[in-house]
Amino acid sequence: MQKILTTELLETLIGQGYRYCLSRTTSIFGEDADICITLLPVKRAPSLKKLPERFGTYFKIGEEPRQMAMVIDETIVLVDLTEINVNAEVN
Repeated sequence: MQKILTTELLETLIGQGYRYCLSRTTSIFGEDADICITLLPVKRAPSLKKLPERFGTYFKIGEEPRQMAMVIDETIVLVDLTEINVNAEVN
């Protein structure tokens, strides 16, 4: 499941112990956006030498992702929650 990044979702993830986000950027052909950034929250600092294939970098969850939650023109920012058990309070 993927959700659009919001400050509320970010705060919930931080509260659950997530400290970093792996990041993947792709080009899309959407009406409202040309770029899609997909973030995957993780609890431990990943090694740049051993990032999963589909991800190019990572960020501290309270820094760049917090700015991304404030909306970036022509960009959709999604959070991949597929492997994460997020509390029901996140819509």
